[in-house]
Amino acid sequence: MAAIELYKQDGIASGVFFCESCRIVYSNREDAEWCHGERICACGAKITQGYRQKTCSECESKVWKEKERKGEAKRFEAATKIAAADYKGEHVYLDNRYYDSVEEAIDEYLEGQEPEYVWACKNVEVTKASTESLYENMLENMWEDADVSDLNGVDELEAAVQVFNKANESISVWEPDYTTAILVAPAYATDHALAKEKS
Repeated sequence: MAAIELYKQDGIASGVFFCESCRIVYSNREDAEWCHGERICACGAKITQGYRQKTCSECESKVWKEKERKGEAKRFEAATKIAAADYKGEHVYLDNRYYDSVEEAIDEYLEGQEPEYVWACKNVEVTKASTESLYENMLENMWEDADVSDLNGVDELEAAVQVFNKANESISVWEPDYTTAILVAPAYATDHALAKEKS
């Protein structure tokens, strides 16, 4: 559907457009054309999703995958590489999943088709509780110059929070450690070892 530009009283173009079909006004020609028109991606496919999308879902997926691939390649390039036999951690990370070992992570792959590497994991532990946000919320609903000294049981609360944090120190919270890549594919690991020896 055509987009029609609005003009000022003096005949100067306003840069504002409206849809020829429903006459809704838009701040640019493209949005006005898309209001009731057929949206076509640069690849020639129809754009059927979200109003603001400028590409079809397939092209958008390709762009996202390429961005992810580049990001992964950059992380791998910067990471320290170690052999699977040298990894002593409790978990590894591969394809958005956590595994108890390198062997478990590659178990479903056919021999010779294993990934080149998996990521190490690190334990970031449970975030420690703090009384600060609790005090802040309470003081916001008190008088203007109220502070923590106006509250009762502060010492007991602080002690309770310390006990609570201590009780939760044993809980492990795992996340990928992108500083360490564990080499899996035998050929890749061998090539890397040889290159290291030469350097």
